[in-house]
Amino acid sequence: MPSTKLIARLQAVVGLSDDDRGKLANMPHAVRQFADDEHIFRQGDRTSRCAIVMSGFLFRQKIVGSRSQILSIYLPGDIPDLHTLHLSLMDHDLVSAGPSTVAFVSHSFLNSMLVSSPTLTHVLWRDTLVDAAIFREWVANVGSRDALSRVAHLFCELAARLELVGLMEDNGFIFPLTQEHLADACGLSKVHTNRIVQALRRGGLIEWQNHHVKLPRRKELAELAGFMPDYLHFSDNKL
Repeated sequence: MPSTKLIARLQAVVGLSDDDRGKLANMPHAVRQFADDEHIFRQGDRTSRCAIVMSGFLFRQKIVGSRSQILSIYLPGDIPDLHTLHLSLMDHDLVSAGPSTVAFVSHSFLNSMLVSSPTLTHVLWRDTLVDAAIFREWVANVGSRDALSRVAHLFCELAARLELVGLMEDNGFIFPLTQEHLADACGLSKVHTNRIVQALRRGGLIEWQNHHVKLPRRKELAELAGFMPDYLHFSDNKL
C-alpha cells in the first residue's frame, strides 16, 4: 500500500474518517524504485502524476551555476509535488538521496478524489501550506542562523518529522544523506560542513555512522539550534 505512511502522518495531525482513509488506501498507483542520486523529475519536465514517498529520502534542488542548493527534504509519507496538480511544469529537480521507493498517482485520479471528498481537499491543501511553512523556515535557517545552528536545526527537524511517522527509534534514524547534501541544504562549503559535524560529534550531540544518525542529547541540540517545532504544525488539527 503506497499510502501507509501518508495516512499515518495525516491521521496523527488532522484525523481522517474511515471513508477518507479508504480512499487514500485504494488509490491506483505505479511503484518505482530509484537509486542514489537518480532523478524522479527534472527541471523543465511536465508531469501528469504526483509522487508519494514510500521509503527513503528525496530532496528538491535547484542548480545555480555550478552550485546545487537543496531546498527541501522529503520523507516517507510525504507528497513532494502536490503543487503539480495546478503547476505541471517542474521548476526544480526532485532527486533520490540513497535508494528510495516512490508511488505515482495520476493527477486525474487525485482531482476526482478531491472533488468527492471536501475533507481530503482541506487536508491536502493544509499539507501544501505546511510545506510552504517549512520552506520559510529553511530560508530563515540559511539566511539568519550561524553554521552550527543551521546544521543542528536540520537534524532536529528531520528527527521531529520522522518521529511522527514512526521512523525514530531510541533517538536515532536512518540517514542516507551525505555531508555534501548537508552543505547544499545549509548553504555551506563541504569543508565548513565537515568542521560543524565534527564539532557536534565532539560535543556529544550527534552520532553519525554508516547512514545512521543518533541524537543522544536531543534537547540540548534543539537549544543550540533554536529549534521551535511550531512551524511543522503537528498540533494544529483544526480544518
